[in-house]
Parts: sequence; structure tokens; C-alpha cells
Amino acid sequence: MPISSSIEYFLPTRIIFGNDVSNRIGETSVEYTNRVFLITSGEYTRKIGLLPKIETLLEKSGVDYIMYDDITRDPSPAIIDEIGDLIAQSKVKLVVALGGRSVINAVKAACYMARNDGSITDYINGKIGKDESVPCIIIPTIPGVNQVISDDIFIKDSNDNIKKVFKNKALFPLITLVDPKLSMTLPVNYTVGSGFAVLSNAIESYISSAANPISDALALKAIDFSGKNLRNIFMNREDLQARSRIMMASILVALSLLTSKPGTCEAISLSLSAQGGLYQNISHAIMIPHLMEFNLTTAPNKYVQIARALGEDISNVTVVEAAIRAIEGVRKLLFDLKVPQKLSEYNVKKEDIPHISGISRRYNFLNYAPTPISKEDILNILLTAF
Repeated sequence: MPISSSIEYFLPTRIIFGNDVSNRIGETSVEYTNRVFLITSGEYTRKIGLLPKIETLLEKSGVDYIMYDDITRDPSPAIIDEIGDLIAQSKVKLVVALGGRSVINAVKAACYMARNDGSITDYINGKIGKDESVPCIIIPTIPGVNQVISDDIFIKDSNDNIKKVFKNKALFPLITLVDPKLSMTLPVNYTVGSGFAVLSNAIESYISSAANPISDALALKAIDFSGKNLRNIFMNREDLQARSRIMMASILVALSLLTSKPGTCEAISLSLSAQGGLYQNISHAIMIPHLMEFNLTTAPNKYVQIARALGEDISNVTVVEAAIRAIEGVRKLLFDLKVPQKLSEYNVKKEDIPHISGISRRYNFLNYAPTPISKEDILNILLTAF
């Protein structure tokens, strides 16, 4: 992309990053209000002691709270509408979200519905609403959730079982508290899967047709941080420095995607998640090397930089050979992390692949893929990955 081309960078979210910054939730909340709505997945965050900690911090700062602690994976639009009604009825001025992808998506959607009429289903299907939402503070417990700093959400439509995207400037969180220590509570495989989604998103942002100098710098550093630290976490789950770099990589990716765009891997991952029941993070891990192969000839020079960021030796080789080593570097990382690399190793059914391919083609993310890709191309890639 020529530097003279138009680039607009808008980030109203205040980002607070560092070990133990989650301890500031009370003092941060009280800057805006003394009464909040706290939303989390409940059972897990309570089990590991995180929810009681957040409750105590709020209480010590004199912040009263109403709590909804029953968010499950991919909550339905009906649940989101219900939570939106509860937020509206409570008349709170601030919502706090504690959790991973499902919690963050649900909270952003519910905060929007608290200020807009109808159902979230209407908006993911094209209804235009007000640019208003109840402000929220996001405390992510895992890396790799781009929605912590974005104006979009992904909601599964109960009518057709398709995950759909809704964008509105009001969906930007007010504040995001990113505390690497929170990821210490996760099983190592879960952290690795989330971290690999960071790497995948960073690669897609970097090679996207919407990429620009700002997004390139952020994405390439995210590739460097994630590619070089995932093995450390896998070998030593207590490596806080490695976890900090993975969490920082997730922030860099989110910032990168404010001006760049994800591509085919994101589209396929959303389809596999909704139609095949596969976690999006695992979908990213399985699909990204296949899609890198598909796009190889379009962006070889960028692949050289990816290979270098992954720590691959590219001295004394041609550009094409160096580019291939970027793909090899991703595959070696998957192997070292013991991530299964075939869809058949999960619950995805081969007979569902054509349908998943068709759903993938509906996402406009494909408009930003570096190489034009058809439904048949996606089908062939999925069958290869199976």
C-alpha cells in the first residue's frame, strides 16, 4: 500500500497493560461511577479465585456491583438481549467484563442493546442503530481476543447458526485492563491455542491487502513476540515473561487490525466454530499454514520478514526459499506445541466441509485476502486440512 494512501486510525479505548493491573479495577471504576454491572462466566473465574478477587477490589474502593455470572460459550442472541435489558433496568453507568472471547463479545453486545431497541439479531443482520452503548471495562483472561480493542463483535445467529459480524464505533470498550498474570491460571494447552490465534491474526493482518505501514509494524512485532515465546510457555507454564510477551502480542494484533483486516483464515475459523463446533483458536492453528501456502506467490517478500521474525535462518537462500521457510516455521511451531494439524482429529465431519466452505465465502474478510479466493479454493483447502 502506498504511504500516500488514506489511513484513518481511531482508538478511543484506554489501554492499561502490565502485571497486576487487574488490581486497579476498583480505583479505575470509581473514576467514573460507584456502581457497576459485573459480568463473567462465573464457575471458572470463581473456581480459580479471580472473581472473588475482583469483587473484593470493587468493594474496597466503595463500588457497589450487580453481577451476572452465567455466560457460557457463544451465548445466544436471546441471552444477550436479556443481559442488555438487565443493564438498562439497573441504570448503571459502567459495565465490567471479566473473561475470554465469549464473555467479551456478549458484554459488548449487551452494552449496545442496553441503549438500542429490538434484538441483537436485528443488528447482526443489517439494522442501523444508534452510536450509543453503556461504557465497559474489559479484563481479558486470555490472549488472542481482538475484541478487547475493537468496534466489532461476532454473534451466532440462532436462525441460521452462522456467526455474524456487527460493527459500530460505540462498541469500543472504554478501558481494557490487560494483566498477563491472569493467563497463569489457564491450562497450558489453552494458552498455547489462544497464543497461536494471535500469531495467525498477526500473519493475516501483515499480508492483508488492507495492510499499511502502521499495521505492518504492529503485526510484525506481534509475530516476533508470539512466534518466539509460545514454546517457552509450553515448556514452562510459569514463564511470566513469555506470557507477558504473548499478551502484548495480542494487543499489538488488535491495534494492527484497526487499520488492516483479517482474511480467509478468520472467515474459515468463524465457520468452523459455528458449523463444526471447533474452537476458533484451534481453527486458526490448523488453517493458517494452508492459507499461507495458498498466498505464497502473492506476498513472498513479506513472507521473508515473517520467517525472520519467527527466527528462521534465511541466510544464503533465495526469496522464494526464505518465504517457504516462513510456512515451515509455523508448521514446526505447531509440531513442537503438539497441536493436532488435521480437522479430522477433532469433531468436524467431512460431509459438513462443503457447507462450511459455502458459509466461509459469505464473509467480507475475503475481500482483503492477498490472493483472490473462490468457494472451490476454500473447499479444496479445507479438504486438504481434513
